[in-house]
Amino acid sequence: MAQKKEPVEISCSGCGAAFRLWVPEEMPNIRIGVKVGCVLCGAQYSIKKTEAGYDVKAVAVDAAPQQTPVGAGAAAQAAAAQAGTKPAAAITDTILMIEDDKVARAMSENQLSEAGISVIMAKNANEAMKVLKKQKISLIVSDLHLKNPADPESTMDGEELLRSICDLGNSIPAIITTGKDLLDDMISDPKWFDLHVKGFIQKGNPFWVEELKLKIKEVLFKD
Repeated sequence: MAQKKEPVEISCSGCGAAFRLWVPEEMPNIRIGVKVGCVLCGAQYSIKKTEAGYDVKAVAVDAAPQQTPVGAGAAAQAAAAQAGTKPAAAITDTILMIEDDKVARAMSENQLSEAGISVIMAKNANEAMKVLKKQKISLIVSDLHLKNPADPESTMDGEELLRSICDLGNSIPAIITTGKDLLDDMISDPKWFDLHVKGFIQKGNPFWVEELKLKIKEVLFKD
C-alpha cells in the first residue's frame, strides 16, 4: 500500500514559481522542521507540521538554520560525534539501485550513503544483472522506465528486469520508482506481488529520496 502523503502548496517569493510538495505522513523531523529548495531558483524554505497544518517560511541565506535539512545525514552524524552521542546504526544490507537519470542517480546515491545505507548503482538493467552475478543483494530499487534509445545496453525496462531476476530463481524484494503518476489500479495489479515488489515511490518532488529511505528501512526491517 502506498504511503499516505499530504500536499503542501508553496509560492516562491524569489522567482514567483508555485509548486506542490507531497509530504510523506511519516517523514522524520517534519514536526521539528525540514528545509526544501524552490524547484526553479533554489530559494530555501522551512516546512514544519503543526496542529493547524503546515507552516512554510522563507529561510534567509545567511541565517543559521534551526531545522534539520533534508539529506543532512553526514552533518547529523558529525554533530552526534562532537556531542558524544551515538548516530543511527547503518543498514548492513546492500541495495542495488537501477536509475538511468544521471542527476537522480547521483542525488540518491549521496543521500542514501549519508543515511548509512549501502547502495550499488546501475544505470541500466544489463549493468544490474552483472552486479547480481557477483554481489549478494538484499533489496532492488528500480526505475520503471529504463529503456533508453541512446543507450545500446538499455534493452529492458524495470518490469522486464524484475521478471528476469525471478526467472533465475531469485526472490529479492523490490521497490519501484517512477517519474509518472502512480495510479491505484497500477499499484494493485497482482503481477507486482509475483515480482516481489514491496512498494512504489513517485519521483519528481524534493522529498522522494526521503520517502525511499523510509521504504527501504521498512522493507529490510520487515523481511
